Amino acid sequence: MTTTIMDEFILPTLIRYIDHYHWSFNIAMRLINMYHGTGYTEKELKALYRKSQKIS
Repeated sequence: MTTTIMDEFILPTLIRYIDHYHWSFNIAMRLINMYHGTGYTEKELKALYRKSQKIS
């Protein structure tokens, strides 16, 4: 999976939803897609989240 500019843009939001608010990936996916007008799947967001955790 390659990281796009949009991935880097939504990553702080995704991390906040999962780590700080303890929301499910399903809720995070729906809010991110609605707010940013994207079409991420739950599987894509999980992969992006896991990738960001390996980097830090």
